[in-house]
Amino acid sequence: KKVLDWTDRVLMRVPLLNKFYGAIKQVNDAFAGSKHSFKTVVLVEFPGPGNYSVGFITSEQQGEIQQKTGRKLISVFVPTTPNPTSGFLIMVPEDKLTKLDMSVTDAIKYVVSLGAISQEYPLTIEKRG
Repeated sequence: KKVLDWTDRVLMRVPLLNKFYGAIKQVNDAFAGSKHSFKTVVLVEFPGPGNYSVGFITSEQQGEIQQKTGRKLISVFVPTTPNPTSGFLIMVPEDKLTKLDMSVTDAIKYVVSLGAISQEYPLTIEKRG
């Protein structure tokens, strides 16, 4: 624990890095241990058709909204970059979401780094013909 505390203090003293590290740490601390934390990372068409954003499922139950729309809508928080503590709450039909294998921590790093830091994922190329 002392080593982690020391590492935190050192990283928070490095100009520019402290902005990214601080934001990641703040968001991770806020959501990592909470029972209301983000559980699933999704890809959602936002802010318009053909444009995609990383988001977090926050709730799958909106009684009144589902009753009045007649559709199962999922609440998704789409964070802004580089500060993921602000963003947009959008309600998306379940079939319009693509669930990702990315962890919440990796997704937050991706958002805070403006897309520069992403997890390693094996690339498979589909052959056609």
